[in-house]
Amino acid sequence: MIRKETVCLIAAAALIAGVALIARFAHRPEPRVKPEHIRGVLELAPLADTSRALIIGYHYHLLKRFAADNGQDIDICLTERNSSYLDSLRAGVVDIVVVPWGDSLAVDSVLTSVPVDSMSVWLMRHDEHAGMHELNEWIDAWHASAEYAPTREVFLRRFNPYRSRPRAYISPYDSLIRLHADSVGVDWHLLAAVMYQESRFHIEARSSRGAMGLMQMMPKTARNYGVTDPLDPEMNIRAGALSLASLLKRYYRVTDDRTERYKYALAGYNAGIGRIDDVISLARHLGVDTNAWDNIVNQVLPQMGDESFVENEIVKLGPFRGTETCVYVERTMEVFNHLYRICP
Repeated sequence: MIRKETVCLIAAAALIAGVALIARFAHRPEPRVKPEHIRGVLELAPLADTSRALIIGYHYHLLKRFAADNGQDIDICLTERNSSYLDSLRAGVVDIVVVPWGDSLAVDSVLTSVPVDSMSVWLMRHDEHAGMHELNEWIDAWHASAEYAPTREVFLRRFNPYRSRPRAYISPYDSLIRLHADSVGVDWHLLAAVMYQESRFHIEARSSRGAMGLMQMMPKTARNYGVTDPLDPEMNIRAGALSLASLLKRYYRVTDDRTERYKYALAGYNAGIGRIDDVISLARHLGVDTNAWDNIVNQVLPQMGDESFVENEIVKLGPFRGTETCVYVERTMEVFNHLYRICP
């Protein structure tokens, strides 16, 4: 009898344990499957005075870093002023939207992250609770990391090469500038000077003529150098380095002085090789020594409007005053020399 009771107790205990085990696994939520690719949007145009800090570049960097740390690829786009991607977020067209943080922020039907640097919050769809939990953990870890302070410093502290004391960096993109400049044999200070003059290191820079990105290339030129995303710093810097290397090689035939060759390359970058070919052609026609850019400025450009040179096809692209290009060359060379002084 006792033996039967013991067997019954053991069987009951086993049954209870089995039921508990089944219940435990039956109610366990399935682990979240991270998408391999995410789509992010920077909706930061309303932030005041982004000219003093690289706010767009900073948040672009953070989105890229977040995706990389989670083993994901990411595409990032930038909204125009007074436009919104919130409906696209709710519809699942995009995955993350970065918006300015503020006490008056009120967004319905989406999840809101903890603030990033008291500047922004990241929004996700209302059903992405696990994803938002991961994101908040990542933001907290980023704020506590050793990289946080120096990264924030290089993106958000105003930089003026004319007034700066010696420093360890020029821009947040120094490693990319050095890498791609070295790969094509271009002085990295020259590449950095062009980037500063073109965009002040703002990845979102866009000219009235349609030039975009850090290196302010026109869309056709950018595509020729493999740029598919004008916001992407590495694509822009690689393209800029290749362009400068090509220009410097082109003007080896014009001057054997390195500094003067820099000036011709900068002129070609600003005005286009066709215009500078016209200038060189006219200089040779006039017997002007092309070894010095100043000879071009003083003796050739004043005559670029003469119709007779156009009619005789010495100047193929028509009259060219060159004032903007001369200023561009002068200022970029000034920046180049200052960058050498403050960051050898």
